[in-house]
Amino acid sequence: MACLTPDPGDPVKREKPVDTIRIAWDRTTLQHLSPEDARYAGYARMIVLHDGSLFCVYECQGATHAIRSYDNAVSWTKSVIIAAPENEINRVVPEVLQLQDRSLLVSYNLRPGGNNTDPSKRFAIEVRRSVDGVRWSEPVRVYTAGHEFINGCWEPAQIQLPSGEIQLFIANEAPYTQSDEQEITLFRSKDNGASWTAGEKVSFRSGFRDGMPVPLQLKNGKEIIIAIEDNGIDGTFKPVIIRTPATGAWKNAPVLANSKDRSHALDTRNRVPTDAYAGAPYIRQLPSGETLLSYQSTEWRNNAPWDRSDMVVAIGDSEGRNFNYKSRPFNFSDSTKTCLWNSITVLNDTTVIALSSTNAFSDKTGVWMIKGYVQRPAHARR
Repeated sequence: MACLTPDPGDPVKREKPVDTIRIAWDRTTLQHLSPEDARYAGYARMIVLHDGSLFCVYECQGATHAIRSYDNAVSWTKSVIIAAPENEINRVVPEVLQLQDRSLLVSYNLRPGGNNTDPSKRFAIEVRRSVDGVRWSEPVRVYTAGHEFINGCWEPAQIQLPSGEIQLFIANEAPYTQSDEQEITLFRSKDNGASWTAGEKVSFRSGFRDGMPVPLQLKNGKEIIIAIEDNGIDGTFKPVIIRTPATGAWKNAPVLANSKDRSHALDTRNRVPTDAYAGAPYIRQLPSGETLLSYQSTEWRNNAPWDRSDMVVAIGDSEGRNFNYKSRPFNFSDSTKTCLWNSITVLNDTTVIALSSTNAFSDKTGVWMIKGYVQRPAHARR
């Protein structure tokens, strides 16, 4: 087991003492979760259910799949297809949330295949609900965008507030048919996903592309934050945090370019170089309060194309600020390999799971996981 921060080859025993946590990634826990024979699988998201089991969704061959583990990610059930391709439209990039009534709500993206020119085949967002993780409801349409790739909608992610309201966020190009701009749009449901409000613009940088939103309710109960990718800081995507008070959430939206509620995620000592790409963020919080941000980046890849990214995990404070102490969960030397569309799952205060779509350990891109163990300074150990 080796800690990959700040130097990916630096063992835990040689690290200098620090006053914050680090994460040690355990290579013995590396595991392939998607079907071995799949040509492609990726974009995995995982949650811990009320009974302690793990529920994981991912895309595979144009469909959204789900698997479950009852033994702390040692073994997994056979995959269940939640939403399959229909009429040459894929159902992909899923996210999963367990609701207060313990049912599961999965959102996913309808994406027409190829260079679509058929106006009847539209980009869209749908949700399905299940009480057992096996049988799923009929789809509920949340939003429909354009039929062209340049006017689509993307990457849904949702939270449920203590009031019971579900807030679902997407990256949305549909309002900008005459430009390359993109906003973050919010939809609300007060009936467990059976119906949804019209979209609200909550984040927008004029002339640029706010994208890939992942919301988080902070444990302090004071704020909701969203990790997004923002290419308006220096012309290349970088991870950014936008925020709103938990009370009256988004009443002052949208969060524009110069808003006090928009800030660079990484602290000033750990910024990604201007010429490097750092997109597709994902955010979670430990029970002890520290926040974890993952993103895909070329900062160690010598200006490689964006799709030759590493998965990077950084550690922030309890308010989702000042992310630092970066690590790379999937460490490999082959520069032709990549880790994309990653996510983080918090099992408890000492253990997390990193998920990636990677071809680093096979000749095909599949869903892989690795466990990380939280390392605390000696004076802070419980």
